[in-house]
Amino acid sequence: MEIRKRIAKILAPELYSAEAVREMVADEIKRAKMALPIVANYDPKNEGYRPLMGGGGQRRDIRLVDIDRMMEVAYFMWDHSAMTKGMASMDKAFLFAEPMSISSSDDDVNEVLQDFWTRNRLDLHFPDWMMWLSLLGSQCWSAEANQHNGAVTLSYVDPQNIAEVFVLPYDVETVVQVELKSMYGRSGRKMAAIREDRNIRSTACGRLVGECFFFSINHPPNDPWGRSDFLTLFDWIDGLERYGFNYLERAEFMLNFIWDVLLKGMTEDQIREWQRNNPPPQPGAVRAHNENVEWAAVAPELKAADTSQGFEMGKSFIMGAARRPNSWFGGGGKAYQTEAEQFGQVPIKDLDERQRFHRVILETLCRFVIDQAVIAGKLSKEKAKAGFTVAIPEISKKDFSKLINGVPQFATALMVAETQGWVRSEDAVNLFSAVMGQLGMEVDVEEILAEVEKRKKAEKDGVTDDYR
Repeated sequence: MEIRKRIAKILAPELYSAEAVREMVADEIKRAKMALPIVANYDPKNEGYRPLMGGGGQRRDIRLVDIDRMMEVAYFMWDHSAMTKGMASMDKAFLFAEPMSISSSDDDVNEVLQDFWTRNRLDLHFPDWMMWLSLLGSQCWSAEANQHNGAVTLSYVDPQNIAEVFVLPYDVETVVQVELKSMYGRSGRKMAAIREDRNIRSTACGRLVGECFFFSINHPPNDPWGRSDFLTLFDWIDGLERYGFNYLERAEFMLNFIWDVLLKGMTEDQIREWQRNNPPPQPGAVRAHNENVEWAAVAPELKAADTSQGFEMGKSFIMGAARRPNSWFGGGGKAYQTEAEQFGQVPIKDLDERQRFHRVILETLCRFVIDQAVIAGKLSKEKAKAGFTVAIPEISKKDFSKLINGVPQFATALMVAETQGWVRSEDAVNLFSAVMGQLGMEVDVEEILAEVEKRKKAEKDGVTDDYR
């Protein structure tokens, strides 16, 4: 090989070696990349979009193969695990047992919102999507806006069909693009994530624009991929269900028994002859034998007395890790009822937090719908300022009997406090209105105070006239 190189160098001194060519090519590629615009899909010095699976330093993102595996397990557990399906459906029932609604004080804005709500069947789809957000950790919906009237149509995108999620290099919590996996030999679609347009030269500046919504839960700030609420519980749930099923199979054997018959002094042939002439007795049958024959019913002793305790231990761990009381899943009795009453606020607060996230999602959808209507000329900017209201059902139901029974005592205490000068009239009215608000009654504090002053003035004038 060295002789060939020498001969080549003599015949063509201008030729470069393979190592030199590789170095020259690498330098040219590096210079070409540095000349690309900042929005290109590369990241040599954290100058372009930061892909989910790229970046240097200590990583906090989850590998795509792990995401795919997590979603496959989630789909499998939904189909085959009664506990997973029951817990996910239970949370859905708590969060969406009653109807949701969106509305606006402006008739035109309200018409746009109601058209969006009805066309996309959000009364049915949104609770399901939020349940799958809990199971899969991420949700993606493509949003197509009609250019003529701004009407928005949502389409569900399977999160497992997402290839990459891109974020801003200087704001890793802002998703800017979602790339789908390739199908049928075609490259995957790249959709711009919906976010506020900050281009001051754009007519849509300050409004939400884009092609898809992307929401995720249970993820660190520097990784847009969400994690399932059940990610740390799948193995526990699967193990517990297999443990319980094996116990039931074992219980079937424990309920069976055999007749053990001792035939004293008989040969093998005599034993077989005896078995042919003496089949197992039927219930209620009469059996007779002499002192050379002994019958005994033998049941297997499998030492399974502690199996139920092990199952309860596993279930308690799963429900505790899921921040749900045991009484919410198969528990019963007074002890469980007391537990639910005393510690029920922990899961309720957990569900309240998730419901606030759902509210933010709905508010983002509504804002995008209104912005698209403004961009298309369906709504004026002035009408869009009317805003909207998102109504989500309350999770925890108040014990109205306790509240109603306590109102008379509370009112009496406020009267005594006001008479003694411990609280002002304004404070007493505010406190009483707060209690009435718990019963769902809206109290106009200013109107009541004005009425009280008017009545006091009338009483004072009446007393003066009597003395005159």
